[in-house]
Amino acid sequence: MAGLVRSIPHIDSYAIAFFRFAIGLALLGSLALVKKIEFTFTHSTLLFLRGFFGGVAVLFFYLAINTIGISKGTVILYSSPIFATIAGIIFLGETVSIQKWLIIFAAFFGIYLIATSDGQSLLDIGKYDLLAALGALSAGVAIVLVKKLRATESSHSIFFAQSVVGFWLVFIPANVTTGSIGMSAGFVLLAIGIAASAGQLSMTYAFRHLPVSTGSLIGMLVPVFNIAIGVIVFGEAISKRGIAGIVIVLVSCSLVLAGKRDAYPSVAG
Repeated sequence: MAGLVRSIPHIDSYAIAFFRFAIGLALLGSLALVKKIEFTFTHSTLLFLRGFFGGVAVLFFYLAINTIGISKGTVILYSSPIFATIAGIIFLGETVSIQKWLIIFAAFFGIYLIATSDGQSLLDIGKYDLLAALGALSAGVAIVLVKKLRATESSHSIFFAQSVVGFWLVFIPANVTTGSIGMSAGFVLLAIGIAASAGQLSMTYAFRHLPVSTGSLIGMLVPVFNIAIGVIVFGEAISKRGIAGIVIVLVSCSLVLAGKRDAYPSVAG
């Protein structure tokens, strides 16, 4: 999906997100019509908030891919488990050990290395790097909301809520800012929506048979694959400083997820 998004940098991120949510709605609605899945909506407010924060994370993910690249954008966005841990402390009253706090600080240092060049300070971080970090923060909040919702809502209902709210979140800007798309880009947008929905639905199915902690760690392969796509397919250059930051962030997130059996792999797909 990320590779497809990167292949159409001339298409507005709002339009890409719009197609992604619209196709997700179509696929889930079709499955519901043929009785393959069922929706349950018990906590509408939490579902709306999950959809809003998840929708923002998806939008900023697509924006980051086509501005700072797949490699940097994905790693920053997939630092969301770090933000989710902090959100869990604030909203769920979870306790975090000193070792976990050290991991969190290490992850932020890794993001700093990724987002800056040699000799730059925090004040020199680019606006799109900051938007990517804001997307990770939104994803982290969404993860906490998913954790609360899974006690009463089905995984399909939670994904459907994200698609509905995300659809209306980008509906107006997507139709105002987007010009002619063209047939070839239209097919790519269709493929993006299918790939994103297929990934979410297959993840949902897999979690019926896997411990959540295991699935969360497997989900950290996404930035690894996306870095490979960015470097090999699109020729993205990564400095030694950036490589060090990427390693620090990925290791930090993996350590955080390894200790959380109820973590959630991704809301930015």
